[in-house]
Amino acid sequence: MTRPTKFGVGVLCLLAGIAMARPVIMHFMSKQFLNTGPNGPQTPATVGLAFERLKIPSGRRILDSYLVRAPATCQPRVAVLIFHGVMETISEWVPAQKFLHDHCISSVVFDYSGHGESSRPGTIERVNEDGIPAYATFAAQFPGERLCVLGHSLGNGPMLESLPRLSPPASCVVVANAFSSLRDAGRKRGTSTFLLYAIPDVWNVVENAKRLRIPLLVVYSDADTVNPPAMGQRIFDAAPEPKQLAVLHGFPHNALYQNPTEEWWAPVLRFLQPR
Repeated sequence: MTRPTKFGVGVLCLLAGIAMARPVIMHFMSKQFLNTGPNGPQTPATVGLAFERLKIPSGRRILDSYLVRAPATCQPRVAVLIFHGVMETISEWVPAQKFLHDHCISSVVFDYSGHGESSRPGTIERVNEDGIPAYATFAAQFPGERLCVLGHSLGNGPMLESLPRLSPPASCVVVANAFSSLRDAGRKRGTSTFLLYAIPDVWNVVENAKRLRIPLLVVYSDADTVNPPAMGQRIFDAAPEPKQLAVLHGFPHNALYQNPTEEWWAPVLRFLQPR
């Protein structure tokens, strides 16, 4: 066998190995990263807010969520659906919902399949599916209001996957602390080349950003060590107009929900308001 032929056979064997290993790798990944423990004890009532606990049908599954309405005196009426990050549950987002409520923004945050009290297990396919019914339920709760979506970290992946299928269309989208793609995130964390290419090229935020047709705000911090600033910049550069960029200074990756402040949220609050 000639050397080129041996090389070709080697490539074919490698591709076959990747194809055979992919289901096992995806099962392991889903179990490790798309399934959490139960939801925590904190609810919006813990911080003095009235709320509704919606149970959202997603196929045969049920998604757990918290809905917090802004005060009735707030004008204009704006609501945001939050796609949270990896290994998070809705209880962790209570401080952010309190912050938004106090700034006249209604919100819904939901747990994907496999997270918190939502139906199990969580898989990439199921998480991608969950955004559609979550948004439909969200939109039905706020008729006539300005409806926007916000993704944090991994949540930007399923959010942008579902965005073209949302009805009615969202009025704006916030991409916060995002990775450029799932493969890029794995590469940054030192995942082997074999495993990287055994993972389907899902949640490619850069590619999905190119197809946006609604106003976009990209937010990232120069101190984010989880998803580096260059990833957020690539997303912004890829997206068409209309778009805005907010580069924050000194904030860790999870600051928006663990310690929500005026400084972090100010550009988002401005963007959410109708012009």
